[in-house]
Amino acid sequence: MKFKRIRIFFKRNILWILIFFCSIGFLAFAENVFDKEIMDADIIGYNILSEYFISDAVTPFAKFITNFGGIFVIVFFTVLLLLFLKNRKQKMLIPINMVLVIGLNQALKFILQRPRPIEYRIIDEVGYSFPSGHSMLSLAFYGYLIYLTYLNIKNKYLKWFIIVLLSVLIGLIGISRIYLGVHYTSDVLAGYLIAFVYLIAFVKCTEKLRIKGDKPMKNSILSSFKHAFEGVFAALKTERNMKIHTVIMCIVIILGIYLDISKIEWITCIVLFVMVMAGELFNTAIEAAVDLAMPRQHSLAKKAKDVSAGAVLLLSIGAAVVGLMIFVPKIWILIS
Repeated sequence: MKFKRIRIFFKRNILWILIFFCSIGFLAFAENVFDKEIMDADIIGYNILSEYFISDAVTPFAKFITNFGGIFVIVFFTVLLLLFLKNRKQKMLIPINMVLVIGLNQALKFILQRPRPIEYRIIDEVGYSFPSGHSMLSLAFYGYLIYLTYLNIKNKYLKWFIIVLLSVLIGLIGISRIYLGVHYTSDVLAGYLIAFVYLIAFVKCTEKLRIKGDKPMKNSILSSFKHAFEGVFAALKTERNMKIHTVIMCIVIILGIYLDISKIEWITCIVLFVMVMAGELFNTAIEAAVDLAMPRQHSLAKKAKDVSAGAVLLLSIGAAVVGLMIFVPKIWILIS
């Protein structure tokens, strides 16, 4: 009987128990950092990676994976989710979650001010080391996606495939930070611990919004943004060329991360993305307006459609040429 009561207690309070132990673990790491100590875990963690994993073949993979915990990729995925998620309040909570965890990470770094390791640095990073921003951001962001996946995806196999994939990605991001020599093992572990505590608190505080569901938006600037996003989403859903442009954009972003293109090259790519996608949206709007105004075939209607399609074609060709100028030399150097 006593064992049954204990089991019921743990079942009802498992999250609070996990929060308690994660908080204790983080505070233990923070105390050692505050005392300027290099922990045994820091040395052991890096020694394991250096002895069994560090090699010329693995380093590019580690550099690629670590970007998935960076702010640029997280913002990119946030924009995609804002476009495709249907639940308005869930969409609103994703960027709020991102901003809050970044603020928490920066506050903790400012308080503890631990310098980054310098002994085995593979890539350059600036700022303080404890707790790891990539670890915190990846667990808070992808962990929240795991939560949304569990709530919204009905297919059991797809649901658990996404959950496992995101869980592995979270772990690999933390390992990559130690591998690349920009964080101590304790930075990464502490980042995971405090991010887990934060994520549970965030989910608990926002659960009421999920339960209440969506309400109609009043006429406001927010509703204008809502209609604009609905237009983009409608084009993505119905227009084949928009889907092709989106896939190409994703491929270019992944290549840009892998090939480590410069800031100017990123700006160029982003401007080209916007120009081509906006051109396709204008083309879609013109075609819809012409079809509405002229349901029957007419030479002027055909001309309007052809001209708008030609404008998008010119934008796409120009973007492709610039993209080849940026990426072909880098790919050639990589191959040779």
